[in-house]
Amino acid sequence: MAISVDSKEDSLTLAGKLAIRFPLLADPGLKTALAYGVAMDGEEIAVPSVFVISKDKRIRFKQVGESVVDRPSVGDILDEVDKARELSSKAVSTR
Repeated sequence: MAISVDSKEDSLTLAGKLAIRFPLLADPGLKTALAYGVAMDGEEIAVPSVFVISKDKRIRFKQVGESVVDRPSVGDILDEVDKARELSSKAVSTR
């Protein structure tokens, strides 16, 4: 999923334009951005950030960008998702 401070309407337009197949959630008032420490000081936007959160609700990967272009590649994110899945499945098997 992705979370944005954009309006629901803008997120739906973007999802349609990019054929995004995952949920885009709205963050009015920056509540989520503030909770994760990625709200941009003095602005009504969040710093570009990527978090991979496993099913056990642990942050397994985090990158907070310096600018709009400072983002990991899709391949790097998917690698981190795979790692999070492996760690989650190991945690479940040891219980």
